[in-house]
Order: sequence, then C-alpha cells, then structure tokens
Amino acid sequence: MTLKRFSLFLLSSLFVAICCLLASIYYFFYLPGIKAEILDQQQQEFNLLHSALSLSKNSLTTLCYDYAVWDELVEFVKNPTDEFVQRNMPDNAFEAANIDAVLLTDINNQLVWDFQHESLLNSRQSLVNLITQGDAALVKILPTSAEIALQKVSSRSGYLVLNGQLIYFSNTTILPSAAVGEIVGSLTMFRLLDSALIKDISQLSLIDFSIQPTTKTTNTSDDFFSFQQIETISPSHTWLIGNKFDDEVVLVTLNHKKVSLPRLDWLSVMLLMIAAVLIISLSLMMLSKWLISPLIQFNQNINDSSNDGLMSKMRSNHFIDEMDSISNSFNQLLQKFNAQQNYLETLTVQDALTGITNRRGLEAFAKDIVLRWHTEQKGFSTMMIDVDHFKAFNDQYGHLEGDNALVAVAKSLAEQVSTYEAIVSRYGGEEFCIIFSECDPNIIRPIAEKICRAIEQLHMPNKIGNRQWVTVSIGVLVVNGEATHATQYSFSDVLQQADEQLYLAKQTGRNTVKLQCFAQ
Repeated sequence: MTLKRFSLFLLSSLFVAICCLLASIYYFFYLPGIKAEILDQQQQEFNLLHSALSLSKNSLTTLCYDYAVWDELVEFVKNPTDEFVQRNMPDNAFEAANIDAVLLTDINNQLVWDFQHESLLNSRQSLVNLITQGDAALVKILPTSAEIALQKVSSRSGYLVLNGQLIYFSNTTILPSAAVGEIVGSLTMFRLLDSALIKDISQLSLIDFSIQPTTKTTNTSDDFFSFQQIETISPSHTWLIGNKFDDEVVLVTLNHKKVSLPRLDWLSVMLLMIAAVLIISLSLMMLSKWLISPLIQFNQNINDSSNDGLMSKMRSNHFIDEMDSISNSFNQLLQKFNAQQNYLETLTVQDALTGITNRRGLEAFAKDIVLRWHTEQKGFSTMMIDVDHFKAFNDQYGHLEGDNALVAVAKSLAEQVSTYEAIVSRYGGEEFCIIFSECDPNIIRPIAEKICRAIEQLHMPNKIGNRQWVTVSIGVLVVNGEATHATQYSFSDVLQQADEQLYLAKQTGRNTVKLQCFAQ
C-alpha cells in the first residue's frame, strides 16, 4: 500500500470515526442534556408563576387582617353609620390598594356593608349570595362556629371563579385590636386577577402567562395549585383553576421561552466535519484555549448553580468577541434575575404600609439574635414602642392620616437607630419593635429617650389632655449575655417582659421610657 493510499485510508477512517463519535455524542449526550435543560427551565417558569400568584394573594390577606383587627370596625358592625364609612372606608382607598370588592357581615352572615368596584359589578349578586347564603363548610370563606367560639383571629384565603373571572379572596374575623375578644362578624376582601394585574405579575416574575374562562371539558384535568412536574417539552402548558362548589373554571396558560430541541442539519454537519478533519491538527490548541475552555467554564457555572442555587458571573475579556458578548449577556441576565428574586423575597419581610421590616422579618432576625444568646452568650436589648392615644388620633384626623402618622413614626425610628446594629420592625397596628445587639443599659436608655424626643419633635398634632403632639411610650428589656439557663427562654419570653415595661410606661403617663433587665 502506498503512502498516498494509506494517508487516504487513514483520513477516511479518521473521518468515519469522527462522524460516529459526533453522532454518538449528539444523540446520547447532547440531545438528552438539552432536553433536561429545557424541561428544567419550563419547570422553573411554572414555579415562578406559582410563587408570584401566591405572593399576590398573601398581600391581600395581610391587608384584610389589618382592617379586620380594628376597634372602630367592631363598633361599626354593632352600630353601622354612614359617617364611619365616609371617614374610614372611602372607595378610593380600596381602589388605591387594588381591592375590587369588600363585604362586611355579622356573625349571622347578614350583609352589613359592601364595596364593589365597577370591574366586579356583574359578579356582585354572586358574591353576596356566596357569602350570605352559600355552603360555608364547602366554600370555606366564612368562619365556622368552632372558630368563632375560640374568640380569636382566624383567617381564610384562596381563589374563586365567578362569571369567568379569577378572583383572590381573603376573610378574617372582626374583633378588637388586641386580637382577642368578642367576634362580631367577618371581613371579606376580593381582588380580581384582571389584565393589568396579570401584566404586573408577568413583569415582576419575567414569565408570560394568560387566564381565560373555560369549562371542565377542556382537555386538561390538572389543578394548577397541586404539585406539577412538567415532563414533556411544549410551547405552552395549561392548567385549571376551579371552584369547589360548582363547575366554573378558568384556564391558566403558561407560554414558555425555550420551546423546542435544536434540529440537526446534515449538510452543515458534513461540511463542518470535513473542514474539521483538514484543520484539526493546526487549530486544536487554539480552539481549546480560546473557545472550548470558556464554554466549559460557562457550562460549569450553570451546573454549579443546580447544586447550590447560586450562579457565578462569567469572566470577560475573551480573545473571541462573541465569547465576550455571551459573557456580558449572561452577566446582565443574572443581574436582572437576582434583582427580581431579591424583590420577591423582600415582599415577604417588608411591611406594606411603612416600608420597614414586618413581623415575619422581625422573627427571622430574632431567631439569629437568640441563637447567639444561647450559644455565644451575647446579650441584646428589645424595645416595644406604642404610639400614644393613636385611637384618638384616628378618631380626630381619619384612618388615612393615621397611616401617614405611622409611616412618619417608622421613618423617624429608622433614622434614630441607623448608626447602631439594630433592626426596626412594625409589630402590628401602632406598635413597633426594635432589637439592638447592645446590652448595656447606660447606652440603651439614652437611645430610647432620644427616640421619645424625636417623635414628639415631629410635631404631628394630637391634642389629648395637656399634650399637643403625637408621642410614644417605650418599654425596654436588656438581656445580659451571661444569664444563667438562657437556653430555657425564647424570644417570646423576652417580648412578654418588654411588653410589661411598655404597659408600665403607659400607666405612668406615656411619652416615657421604662427599662428593666431580663428577669429569670
């Protein structure tokens, strides 16, 4: 055999081997990997949609609770007056909070008062009948007799489908602001998932979805709120959301961004393989350095994210311009994704009215503080702060001005502790809570007194007795890090003692500070 023929045979054998190798890689490794990646992305889009709808519903539940646990509302249910409605429950307040309907009922399920936005006028009678005449045990909107007998706050929330529209609902029992007392009825709020709200959710979650009325005869029986595992690649997936008391349903359609597997172009593959055989000996090192290695690193970053949930930024300044473009695009997408994720996470720990940390965020921070107390013997201090005569303020200036006052107080509190290692949170109603990592009474007391002066110097009028301005009372509890048997106590024990000090501060004239060290 001549060298020429041997070279030709060797080249042909190499060509065939490369073809077989590439075909094997394509069919047995590449395509399955791409399919798994697309399925994972479509699954993540479903999870994002599920979380976004749930967060939107939870914000309605929080707002309904804030209204229901309100002393004046208790009196209104017992003795309804137009003056109370005009002063405290104007239509524009609900419209600003994106509330489409509010139904106020007594413990006998009789309608006391309602608000209906024009978007739900066609559903008004359906909503009223559902609340006052429907099967409460089946719908689970109104509180049961057992829940009323407990005389404590109880809430229900979920979804309704009425007249082809998907509606969030949230119901909370009405009782005094102490959250314990005589239940006089319940408050139910509704929010229509209309095109504007769908657009907002789509922009926040970076997904494309739609909701249309349909019937249960649609070729799908999957419930959207049950766990869904996407097993087939499709341009879109659909699920049903329906009532438990009739056959009315809506169809949720999720449109995916990546929808199909790449198709194999045999002519291009053959030409590329011939060219690869001719230049493989000259270009292998350059390709490995300038193309293959960056792609491997890119893929490694993505694979690492599936293990720990975090993505690393791609390195820039590649020799190949396209690799630079891919790196920059990936880094920008990663930045947007992190921003959206941080925003969604912030909603769960941020108070909707004041913008400071809510009670859930406080409990998360307190958990770490108490753990340090138990394991590292590091003390801390807790302040319980209550706005003095806030009910009188609301009576005189109205509920909206009361909200503005709470926002101003929250802002002032945050400014006063900005130089300390501390967290300011809204505990509920007109009560606030501050946790400091400092446990020296000689440092904490001046801070508390400074807060009292700062709130009074806001000069928000509230004429009660000989006082002219809005003030606060503060109960402070200092927890020594060297307390014995610290592990026997929880943060609720700390809050209870701080609240007792707050009670003493209010009993001794308000606008004052009462401080005590943690009593074992």
